[in-house]
Amino acid sequence: MHPSLPKNYQLIYDLVQESGRGRHLTPSEIHMKALARQPGIGLTTVYRGLERLRDLGLISEVSVPGAPAATYEPAGPQHAHFRCTVCNGIEDIAFALPKRTIANLAAERGVTIESESVTFEGRCARCSSRLQ
Repeated sequence: MHPSLPKNYQLIYDLVQESGRGRHLTPSEIHMKALARQPGIGLTTVYRGLERLRDLGLISEVSVPGAPAATYEPAGPQHAHFRCTVCNGIEDIAFALPKRTIANLAAERGVTIESESVTFEGRCARCSSRLQ
């Protein structure tokens, strides 16, 4: 419970947390779940809440190239994502670039790297088995 959050934002936070690691919810999915608990909550409120929670570091926004929409997951350790090119499913992959690699890239280019994201694409196990 975060006492500084307005009640609607707390609800959104709770829904993302309850989804668990590895589950990526779209704003529409979060809105539908929120409506079941708080009738009348607007989609705009959900979007604003997600943005605020992301900015506070309480949840993570996952923008995967090729995915139809950004998704949200509980904040946690750095990891990569896999997007199925058949069903558009998104899965977590236990992979992160080594800090030394990031530091070397930044030094070589004379830039400051504040964040990175790694996405793999292909067919998930379910879609691969259906195509065989």
